[in-house]
Amino acid sequence: MKRLHTRLLSALMACVMAFSLSLTAFAVDEGDKEEKEQQIEALEQEKEAQNAVLGELQTDKANTEAEIASLDSQLADVQGQIDATNAELEQTEAALEQTKIDLAAAREKEQKQYETLKLRIKVMYKKGETGYLEILLAAEDITSLLNSTEYISKISDYDSNLLQSLQETRTQIEALEKQQEEEVERIKQLKEELEAQEAELQGILDEKAAYIQSLNVTIEYTEEYIQELENNISMEQQALAEIEAEIRAAAAAAAAAAEAAAQEAASGSGDGGGSYVPDVSGASKPSYGGGWVWPSDTTMLTDTYGYQDWRGGLHNGIDIGAGYGSPIYAAASGTVWIAGYSSSAGNWVVIDHGGGVLSVYMHASALYVSSGQYVSAGQSIAAVGSTGWSTGPHLHFGVMVGSSGGYDGYWVDPLGYVSP
Repeated sequence: MKRLHTRLLSALMACVMAFSLSLTAFAVDEGDKEEKEQQIEALEQEKEAQNAVLGELQTDKANTEAEIASLDSQLADVQGQIDATNAELEQTEAALEQTKIDLAAAREKEQKQYETLKLRIKVMYKKGETGYLEILLAAEDITSLLNSTEYISKISDYDSNLLQSLQETRTQIEALEKQQEEEVERIKQLKEELEAQEAELQGILDEKAAYIQSLNVTIEYTEEYIQELENNISMEQQALAEIEAEIRAAAAAAAAAAEAAAQEAASGSGDGGGSYVPDVSGASKPSYGGGWVWPSDTTMLTDTYGYQDWRGGLHNGIDIGAGYGSPIYAAASGTVWIAGYSSSAGNWVVIDHGGGVLSVYMHASALYVSSGQYVSAGQSIAAVGSTGWSTGPHLHFGVMVGSSGGYDGYWVDPLGYVSP
């Protein structure tokens, strides 16, 4: 009785210690979880603020581009005015050239008439009309001669009409020349004014283009910053998922430790030095002609295959509830590829059935096969346990297809191959 009391006390102490350790782990993990959640919330708020900034920048860019389009239209109008001015200038210059030609012709004509007039005066002199000669000798040039009223009063009507015609031609040429010079000057001034307007518009256009470039750079930077925030959020969410997994693992470890202590106390196997695993290596299950068989003696499903929100991903197999140490059977004949330990799968076995099909058995308490060994359908390969990431004794059974000689295929629902 005293020994039984001692064992029960030991089991109770083990449960208390396991529970105490789990509380400590929970306290640490819950604190980390809260910190991560706060970090994620802060990052989400910063991301929201940056998205608002990005929206304002894009609005500014759209408004600036509309203003640039208006300036471009004004610039086109100014350029049209400049083109019209240049055309008018070319016409005026052509008219001026023609005027120069006409002026040269008129002067040549005037010179010939002057020579003719001198001959007429010479003839008159020979006839004794000396007054004409005196007037001619007194005149410095043809202009002073034409302005001589004394001469005009004495010459014949023919000569008077000739000189009057020359005077009108000269007056007309001088007026036209002055007019053309004024037009050229006006066009020159207009062109300078239009060029100044174009330069001003181009300056505004350059300024706006620089502003748009600056906006583009700022928008690009903001978009990159938002992407960085999203990456950080993803990383923090992954870290949060790992913390939550650690919390679940701590709960599972506490439950497993309590269960192991209880089993040890109930088995009466000593002072709690370890969990008893019955030897079921010799167990077997009919294979029904060599096909696939159910890998356990129990048929209770505690979890199914597929995506699960609480996991944040795919549950790549089914969980079969079974007693601690109960046999695990090979679901089909094949060669053992893996028989060992993994921090997540615990003690596990992977069997290659050929054709790219693998079957996987996780969380075992004991392994009865080794890598490279050939096993038959229904042969006992391991014992049910709760090693690795497990919350209690069960068999995690999965089927992978499409393997090319490694753990590189894709998971399928095992119930497509076996049924309880």
